[in-house]
Amino acid sequence: MAVLAGDNARTHKAQHTALKQYGSPARIGPNLLVTDDADLVRHMNAPGSKWTRSGWYAGMRMDPRTDSVFSTRDEKVHADLKAREAGGYNGRDIDTLESDVDARIMDLVDLINVKYHKTPMDLAEITRFFTLDVLSTIAFGGPFGFMAENKDLWDYNKESSNFLLILNLVLNHKFFRWIFFQPWFQAAAGPKDTDKKGMGPMLGVARKAVAERYGPDRKVKKDMLGHFVEKGLSQVQCEVEAELQIVAGSDSTTTVLRSTLFLLMANPVAYNKLRDEIDSNVGVISFPVVKYNEAQKLPYLSAVIWEGLRMYSPLFGLKGKCSPPGGETVKGVYYPEGLEMSICNEALCRNPDVFGEDAEIFRPERWIEADDDTRKKYTRVVDAIFGSGRFLCLGRHIAMMEVHKTFVEVSSAAVLTELPCSNSHSSFEDLTGPLSTA
Repeated sequence: MAVLAGDNARTHKAQHTALKQYGSPARIGPNLLVTDDADLVRHMNAPGSKWTRSGWYAGMRMDPRTDSVFSTRDEKVHADLKAREAGGYNGRDIDTLESDVDARIMDLVDLINVKYHKTPMDLAEITRFFTLDVLSTIAFGGPFGFMAENKDLWDYNKESSNFLLILNLVLNHKFFRWIFFQPWFQAAAGPKDTDKKGMGPMLGVARKAVAERYGPDRKVKKDMLGHFVEKGLSQVQCEVEAELQIVAGSDSTTTVLRSTLFLLMANPVAYNKLRDEIDSNVGVISFPVVKYNEAQKLPYLSAVIWEGLRMYSPLFGLKGKCSPPGGETVKGVYYPEGLEMSICNEALCRNPDVFGEDAEIFRPERWIEADDDTRKKYTRVVDAIFGSGRFLCLGRHIAMMEVHKTFVEVSSAAVLTELPCSNSHSSFEDLTGPLSTA
């Protein structure tokens, strides 16, 4: 079965193979199907749809005390949490969201210019440092300090790589999820703020920041955490959301940066076109950090980002939805009650019927050459990786802001070249497989 490939983070490859062989939807388990149909994905997620989240999401419960907005399967609880948290993620109620991102981008540029002026750098590691510091600044009020120290604090990168491999396996198998979901198991094996390595010390930072917002001497700030408090989230709920942000909030953005930078370095023509576009807009865009709305107006930059997302989705896993009571017919196919439909982002975004016969090739020009209707179709399909409707990813706005701004400033600060490596593609697959979460 395709899901058994999860033990080496290649579930998406096995799903894609099944879809090529059997068509969409394809059966990959006794009661489990997979699709590459963006219309079906949007139908399942739409407001008013009776499809519900599968047990896969419950496996993302990182704390035995309560669910996060991502792990809860209760429709009313999820809708309530999402409504209360949305203003903190989309920046509507936060004055400093973009300036906080700018501060960390300037730290990244300084790190590149000072530490790596004439020295090769490991972008896979540096991008992780950057996204973790952005996350902690936005969510908890200050950077963890990865870029300032320029090292893997608490061995987080090393520990999380192993953890995410295990998590991918756990999420995709009901029996493992059942064990992982047990409070006694989470209490014994889960990260603790007293740990010296891994995620635990970061939880300690997060919980300290949360604790400062409650009690008689509480701090009041107009940031993401302050928004959650203002909207009535309890201290425990804020701590649980912080755990989710650490696991998922930085890793997905890291994957987009890593994968797209890799693709650009492997394609000098595309990379030089991007640099030319940025150089030609010097004096037009803001300095020292481009504004998000300015970056969105750079056509080739947008093409590069959407093509990078298309080639390597930052979100892994089955992400299954369960068919409603009584079943339902969608686009002429009947889905019996209780069936689980998973989503293969790779197959969805590399569908030759949508993107053409060169769908397996990184070619940003497809977004420039396309007419308006075709470009809208491309965007609609790729954007489905972030979910939609009831299940739209809350962090989408922040992630896209980070990526747009970072590509402009990193491309301006350094000339990126891939160093010779006999197994660079294999190494890259290792990075984008295990280290991709949502």
